[in-house]
Amino acid sequence: MESAQVDEIIDVIQDLINAGVKLFFAKDEAGMKNHAEVTVPTALGQLEKKLASRGGQYFVGNNFTWADLHTFMYVSDLPSKSVLDGFPKLANLVERVANIPNIKKWVETRPVTNM
Repeated sequence: MESAQVDEIIDVIQDLINAGVKLFFAKDEAGMKNHAEVTVPTALGQLEKKLASRGGQYFVGNNFTWADLHTFMYVSDLPSKSVLDGFPKLANLVERVANIPNIKKWVETRPVTNM
């Protein structure tokens, strides 16, 4: 059951990534605007509810999984972090993941890329 719960979160994040990349390369300005202003906040709202329903600390049980890491990665790469303003549980999760020593070190020392 836990594997399915992890996959559920990963699929939501991956769908957001795939949709954003498709719009970016299509140079669809209106689509990108809608994605940023409607699609992403809607999905984050659904994830916030899912996180709350599962205890509010992690997406699956009381354990850190790659669903939490993938969510951190996605949100960290968003152009505007203000999108998290309406989602306190997600914001807290992202902050906690960012402060895990190995993750924090990697983020601080990883190679700089255009993506």
